[in-house]
Amino acid sequence: MKQLDLHLAIDDGRIVCRSCEADICAADENYKLHALCDRKPLTEAGPLINDPAQYVDDDLEFRQFYCPGCGTLLENEVIDTDHEPVHDKQLLE
Repeated sequence: MKQLDLHLAIDDGRIVCRSCEADICAADENYKLHALCDRKPLTEAGPLINDPAQYVDDDLEFRQFYCPGCGTLLENEVIDTDHEPVHDKQLLE
């Protein structure tokens, strides 16, 4: 098993949760598309976050991605509501 980050690893060509070893997806896929996702207003990202409408015209949201096996928080991201999750963990060949 090769560690990908604090919560994810690659095992036999698959991304797995390091906490429960749940198989999430193939190593070349965006794991966020297979994780549980909680979509929230950006202001819920923390007490120091202001309403983004003060700074940008885009509709932004705060997303949290969780392991589908054990519920471990895998990642947070702030992104336009119309965009797919960022594919931030890609393997170089």
